[in-house]
Amino acid sequence: MYHYKYDRPNNNPWQKDRAVVLQDLLKGLAVETIPEEGNKTERNKMMSQTTPKNIIMYGPPGTGKTYHTIYKSLELLDPSIDKDLLDNPDRRDEAAKLFNEYKEKNQIMFCTFHQSYSYEDFVEGYRFNPEKEGFEVKDGLFKTLCHMAHPQTSERQTTYQFDEDQVNFFKMSLGNIYKSESEQIYHYCIENNVIALGYGGAIDYSNCTEKSEIEEKFRAKYSNDTPFNIDAIERFKNWMRNDDIVIISSGNKKAKAIGRINGGYYYNPNTEIRYKHFRPVEWLYTDTELPVNAILKGKRFSQQSIYMFYREDINVESLRNLLTDDSDNNKKTPHYVLIIDEINRGNISKIFGELITLIEPDKRLGSKNELTVTLPYSGDIFGIPSNLHILGTMNTADRSISLLDTALRRRFEFIEMMPDYSLLPTDTDGVNIRQMLKALNERIEYLFDRDHVIGHALFLSEEKIENYLKVMQSKVIPLLQEYFYDNWEQIELVLGGSGSKGDEDVFLWKEEIDSKKLFGKNVHGNNPLKYSLNPFPSKNALLNVYENYQADEE
Repeated sequence: MYHYKYDRPNNNPWQKDRAVVLQDLLKGLAVETIPEEGNKTERNKMMSQTTPKNIIMYGPPGTGKTYHTIYKSLELLDPSIDKDLLDNPDRRDEAAKLFNEYKEKNQIMFCTFHQSYSYEDFVEGYRFNPEKEGFEVKDGLFKTLCHMAHPQTSERQTTYQFDEDQVNFFKMSLGNIYKSESEQIYHYCIENNVIALGYGGAIDYSNCTEKSEIEEKFRAKYSNDTPFNIDAIERFKNWMRNDDIVIISSGNKKAKAIGRINGGYYYNPNTEIRYKHFRPVEWLYTDTELPVNAILKGKRFSQQSIYMFYREDINVESLRNLLTDDSDNNKKTPHYVLIIDEINRGNISKIFGELITLIEPDKRLGSKNELTVTLPYSGDIFGIPSNLHILGTMNTADRSISLLDTALRRRFEFIEMMPDYSLLPTDTDGVNIRQMLKALNERIEYLFDRDHVIGHALFLSEEKIENYLKVMQSKVIPLLQEYFYDNWEQIELVLGGSGSKGDEDVFLWKEEIDSKKLFGKNVHGNNPLKYSLNPFPSKNALLNVYENYQADEE
């Protein structure tokens, strides 16, 4: 229960009592807390107990939030995954390889929020199109992934369990999208279960089995016309075979239909459209908006009216997810994950806009309280599919969880990630790195707060004293300077003390400034102190950090 200023019973905490209030808040949000140390299996077991739709992994810098997005993503994509793969650090390379395979299939996408990131980048917005010499609506990352997870289509006509080694993949345009007749041609083809080609002229090529025969017929009637007419007919008539897959493009970034060729070439000059060359197809998808990366790997559709894709450019697994049914080969509906790094650094209200409501699990497409909205730029009716997970990471040193937008907080489940001291060595050339980091963090928590402690990941380098000294000099001390706004007295307390200039056994040197030498007289009474960093600290500087620290009994 939350306590407000007008209804606090006696003995309830005021807002300044941050630790107590935060615990109350976390209970209300059903936050999971990852153990700070101890059995690694238990740590990961707690992370994998539930598979919610929206998760934020939060904690101080260096606690492995981004590192663990690989494991959490794999678990969300396949809840039945081998748990040893998630628990065993020796299998990290195997997990990373599987993660990258999912990325190639577009089941995982990644972005980082920042102050300039906007709704137009995330959902949709106007972008200049040099081909049209004007602005057009372009889908953002989130809308694109939603369309891949749940293709926006009037109806999937049928399924197709294809063999990628036995079929070819073609792209075709049914009319020019910038001309008014385009829709007429497209709808004629959909209604009549055909694909049509506008090149080749008014000639019947039914008896032409070789390209030379096509060329001879074409040149006899159209001697000065473009040679692409010949290439187009050759591809359409002789290259395409039954069971090949044809993608109907809508511009160079989307597909509007997918068909399976199931008949040979024929010529028909007596139709309501001007195209005269046809092949029968079985439509698998119609009236859809599939992003190009659901079909191709890192490429866009070419403007050519007809061409065959290179097999290595086809995103086979993504296409298979679209064309096969859930029941095919006991296949389950594929899941998708959007990873948002530094989610708290963006303006959440601005980036999500009206979609902040739709990300709730019970508002997703197909759920009990399904909701859709009309998007402001495109006018599309849009909903968020249930098989899409949002996985965010958040650095609490940048912004406390208590300062997050309330609308965001109540729509996400939170996993707190604190330093895992069990991963650090207890004896590296006589230095207990685990004890040293504990001492640093307990002092930071006492002087500042727990949101700004230092993560174990900073010290997961090769176990050498030289490496740990470098981490302290180049990462830890600069963080302390930022945390304490160059309040060197507090930094000195965190580091376990200081020494005089030239002392190699400390990280900080401290000396009095003799104002009389500077000004000829004492200026402020007591001489001020000057701090400087020891450029070449010894191993003893690490030991001195925790020399006077008394750890709690474990």
